[in-house]
Amino acid sequence: MKPFEPLELPIEDHINPLEFYDELISANMNVGKYEVMLKKSKINEDFLITPLSLQEAFQSTKIEGTQVTFDEVLEFDIDKKENNDEAQEVLNYYDALQYGKKALSRLPISTRLFKELHGILLSGGVRGESRAPGEYRSVQNFIGPEGCTMETATFVPPAPQSVDDCMANLEKYINEPNDDLHPLVRIAIIHAQFETIHPFLDGNGRIGRILIPLYLYDVDLIDFPNLFISETLEKDKHKYYRLLNGTRREEGWNEWIKFFLESVNKQALKNIDTIEDIDKLYEKDLEKTMDLINSTNVVDLVKTMFQRPIFNVKMISSLAGIPDSTCRRYLSILEEEQIIYSDNKVRNRKYYYYNLLDLLR
Repeated sequence: MKPFEPLELPIEDHINPLEFYDELISANMNVGKYEVMLKKSKINEDFLITPLSLQEAFQSTKIEGTQVTFDEVLEFDIDKKENNDEAQEVLNYYDALQYGKKALSRLPISTRLFKELHGILLSGGVRGESRAPGEYRSVQNFIGPEGCTMETATFVPPAPQSVDDCMANLEKYINEPNDDLHPLVRIAIIHAQFETIHPFLDGNGRIGRILIPLYLYDVDLIDFPNLFISETLEKDKHKYYRLLNGTRREEGWNEWIKFFLESVNKQALKNIDTIEDIDKLYEKDLEKTMDLINSTNVVDLVKTMFQRPIFNVKMISSLAGIPDSTCRRYLSILEEEQIIYSDNKVRNRKYYYYNLLDLLR
């Protein structure tokens, strides 16, 4: 099989917006509702973004075959004393997402940013660390079942000598689009084109999915890079890969864009429900905690539990700005009332806020 030569962007001549018009209207409307819900939430948006971003990191990495659980990632994040490469992969994704948001204040979405994100993604001894982190590939890669050859591969991306030109075209389209498409349609095209180019030896899927919220934030469709769709894509993983591959035939673009917009809509609706449930839980457990503990620190404590639903005294003390001894006393009261639970270890005891974990898992 020969290396694929992708279409240059823009591709307006190869799509028919009428075929995904209804899906675009629904997705755009519900993304807007989700943004309003975040702003109106009784918890500060910054506190909500952390668990939602960690959940996205977990789901996006799960698509790539990791077996680590969401709870294991949060446990590992507390002290990182025991090696857990899969949990580290998830945290690398989270770190790359946070870095990307900050970097957009000084950089456009560009080759430089892609390479910096990739370097973060493959750091810390994780799978793929030896596969040229932070550099575009200089050898041919191919995609297919384990053990396949280039001849039997499902797809062979562009030749390595074409990667720079392909990425330059993608970068130009991202920053200087000359079509009239909606940003949600553009990011469907951008994501598919990035995956087709497959510029890195490893980590292309994860970088391509990080690109989705970063792009929508960069073009001001959302106020924070918080529109994560990996959970929905993971549930429809085989369809996701099949329709992505379909964009490599000119007639496959409409079907892919329609699927992408449906995924955005599904995720936005789920996120709206999640935010509503989190708000109700926050009101209920804050009221309970205030009845139990007469202190101005209570609000900071509870908000921090929503930021990190698995924690130890040191972590929550640092995040909430409450002395260790005071935190320990408060947590003992909350555990006694079964608002939180602990592993009962004498040293480095971990606490679990299961009411929130159940909403995020």
